[in-house]
Amino acid sequence: MVGSGDVAHDVVHEAMASMYKRWSSIDAPGSYLNRAVLNGCRAVVRGRVADRRMQQRIRPIDDNTPRDDVLFDVLARLPFNQRAAIVMRYFAGMTEHEIADALDARAGSIGPWIHRALITLRKELS
Repeated sequence: MVGSGDVAHDVVHEAMASMYKRWSSIDAPGSYLNRAVLNGCRAVVRGRVADRRMQQRIRPIDDNTPRDDVLFDVLARLPFNQRAAIVMRYFAGMTEHEIADALDARAGSIGPWIHRALITLRKELS
């Protein structure tokens, strides 16, 4: 979801540290950890978007940058909820209800997010 193993480890580490500090007051550790990791991922993505906008103001983007991983590039362009739903469904093996709970969304929203993301992935990768 964040595009880097190192960044993902940092997000999980921060979530675990936060959970440790609040351990005595947490009723559902699994749900807490899921939510903390997702919120950390959202913060990373928001920070990247803000950085990208600032860099665009400072200098033009060079489109001649080599593309090593096309799938990663396409996933990175998806809206956060679609990307998170795809990752949780196909990489973490979570059900739509588990994804809805983790993203604090209605269960009926998850299917359309995944559907739209798959359409975009197919279109971009073909």
